[in-house]
Amino acid sequence: MATRGQNKRWWILGPLLLGSFLLAVFGDKRPADSPVTLVAPRVQPAVAAPVASPVQGGASVQVLVPRDQLVRAGERAPVRDLFSQRSWAPPAPKPQPVVVPVVAPSAPPLSFVYLGKKLEGGQWEVYLGQGEKTFVVREGQMLDGQYRVDSIKPPQMELMYLPLGLSQNLSIGETR
Repeated sequence: MATRGQNKRWWILGPLLLGSFLLAVFGDKRPADSPVTLVAPRVQPAVAAPVASPVQGGASVQVLVPRDQLVRAGERAPVRDLFSQRSWAPPAPKPQPVVVPVVAPSAPPLSFVYLGKKLEGGQWEVYLGQGEKTFVVREGQMLDGQYRVDSIKPPQMELMYLPLGLSQNLSIGETR
């Protein structure tokens, strides 16, 4: 059984449903892309100012002034995009140029391990290891083709890295 609220609803929905049906049956059935007949506007000679012309009944009709005379080509207002995105956030800061500090070339870390030393004939001999190799070095001697022993003065031994001309120190312990 229909309630009182449903009857009121049918009084509103019934005419709407009937109107929809009538539009579907008797409405315009032309496809949307069919050619439409256009009426070309009647061109009248340009008039400098609007002129009123009398018409029956005492009303007057204004003659239209061509748009080109009303708005000059160079004086058009800028076109704004009404749907453009806008942000209230402050603009991003301009990127600062990155300054890369120039790093001076440096010698690789020493790959030699101190094994021991001996004072013989007033001159120091130092025993160094590099992987499986063992070196016995004295002052002024070349080491592995890339290093020269500049001085041996315990507790330090000074080596010169020849490709860059840089000096490196190796700790060899105190004298006993």
